[in-house]
Amino acid sequence: MNLTKIFGSKKQTQLVEYLLNYPNGIFNQAGLSRFLFCSPSTISRVIEPLLEEEILVYEQISKQMKIIALNTESDKVKALMNFYQTIKQL
Repeated sequence: MNLTKIFGSKKQTQLVEYLLNYPNGIFNQAGLSRFLFCSPSTISRVIEPLLEEEILVYEQISKQMKIIALNTESDKVKALMNFYQTIKQL
């Protein structure tokens, strides 16, 4: 696993943190872009490495709608969730 692919930018790190707070949530790009105060195209760019690392899963609903969720079945995500919970408790 390449940590740069997970924490490659401030927006990407903010996205990962947000998703770790809502591990069972299902989101669209527009909603995530509002949370991160950026454009949907920025979300599209920052999710690519997370998809490659299987941190996220997505489903293309329509030509312009992509549903995004944390891949809670992934061992990488499970490790991130444990790490995040430990850090929050310190």
